[in-house]
Amino acid sequence: MAVLLLSGLMTGAIAGSACASPVRTRIVSLNLCTDELLLELADPSHILGLSPLATDCAESVRCEIAATYPVQRPDGENLVVTHPDVVLDGTWHRPTVPLVTNALHVPFVQLPSIASLEDIPTQIRTVAHAIGEDARGDDMIRDFADRLESLHPAHPDQILTATVIGANLAGEEGGLISDLLKRAGFRLSASERPDGTIALETLIAHPPDLLVTGMISEGASLAEDAVHHPALRDRFTGAHLLALPGRLTMCGTPDTLDALTALIAAHDRLTGTEPSP
Repeated sequence: MAVLLLSGLMTGAIAGSACASPVRTRIVSLNLCTDELLLELADPSHILGLSPLATDCAESVRCEIAATYPVQRPDGENLVVTHPDVVLDGTWHRPTVPLVTNALHVPFVQLPSIASLEDIPTQIRTVAHAIGEDARGDDMIRDFADRLESLHPAHPDQILTATVIGANLAGEEGGLISDLLKRAGFRLSASERPDGTIALETLIAHPPDLLVTGMISEGASLAEDAVHHPALRDRFTGAHLLALPGRLTMCGTPDTLDALTALIAAHDRLTGTEPSP
């Protein structure tokens, strides 16, 4: 009986190890979102290179750590030189990347954009499996789920209105920012435009309870210029204004919950359950 039991345990162990992905020791990331997850999941010695955006603190939540790693241009030519074990990228990539990875027989893993917080565990699992760090991925997913479960407004029944303007904060229904707002006790103000944006005149004439502004880098876009419009500065002050760093909603990572935390705090201030700063 003992021999049979031991045999069964050994068989189970072999089967389990066969299902695990091999650990990749030479990893290149060509996308900001895969950069951020890779820095959390991989052994530092296994990272060959990150994308140029990884070290930009206006866009990357891991810029300080990323500065200690090599930066690689997001094209296929550099992959010929580094010859990694796996390449991580987004769905928008340069045409030379899949050509080179196919020629070198290197796995090419693409991470799609996310539409809600529910997509983040899938993103984590995809990267973790691609680099052979499934256990670390499972731990990160559990920590993410536990923190998400603990985040909710004090008065979720009081639904307030919100408008979002600025870089990386398109306010269309069904997007990440829409999901964050809903979980924090807000609904998007009605928009007159198909892309989810709202005219400045409409914003002033029919102000929402909260104006959420997002900044990446000063003067980078017309959307960011609108954030500084005098009419908005005069109309939205105190608890009715929330400046949300664009890098928190740039990718789907556990750090995205910092954006949710900030929105919940804004809701609590407006409903009188948290003092204004």
